[in-house]
Amino acid sequence: MLRKKLISELANKVLSLKTGHPIRVGVSGITSSGKTTLTNELTEELQNRKKNVIRTSIDYFHNPRSIRYRQGKESALGYYQDAHDYESFKNKLLIPLGPEGNFHYQIASLDLTTDQYVKPNIQSASKDMILIVDGTFLFKKHLRNLYDFKIFVSTDFELARKRGAKREEQAFGSYEKAEEMFIKRYHASSKIYLDEHQPQFSADVVINNNDLTNPYFI
Repeated sequence: MLRKKLISELANKVLSLKTGHPIRVGVSGITSSGKTTLTNELTEELQNRKKNVIRTSIDYFHNPRSIRYRQGKESALGYYQDAHDYESFKNKLLIPLGPEGNFHYQIASLDLTTDQYVKPNIQSASKDMILIVDGTFLFKKHLRNLYDFKIFVSTDFELARKRGAKREEQAFGSYEKAEEMFIKRYHASSKIYLDEHQPQFSADVVINNNDLTNPYFI
């Protein structure tokens, strides 16, 4: 399926939902599966249809370095268990926008650059808004019921590793070092996620994203 057509159909699926609160859309997949790009495209499509979109990522809800690296910078288990501040993610974003929420939300809790918690910037949502959030571990069992629509982006590990290593080559000093980090930390933790939570089976939609120009619904 042509990418533009798939994004259009995704938008149709989201807009078909009827809720009394903002529609909470989660987009998950292994690291470098292409979920952020797809999320941005879906956001743009909905905005082109004059919808008011709240766009954020779980990466704005990281734990401080002292927590997320306490098991070592290359630890897969450390990334899986310690990278993200799930309590802030739930209580400052997902729950407030849900059926029992007060619609007062934050789109971030930590500034990764300064490694400091951000000053609360509480915003107010209206019930016709759409939250779109992406992240690797979004559909862990304690989170999965806090979305109204779940999209899982499926990409083969080898393809995702090559894309990710190329993207992070400069950050890690070389393609080889970046690839090593994907093998040891990011994709090893992604495999734990798939084994423990089977996120593809709780998703409303699964998309094969191996061919970026021709993704398709599974």
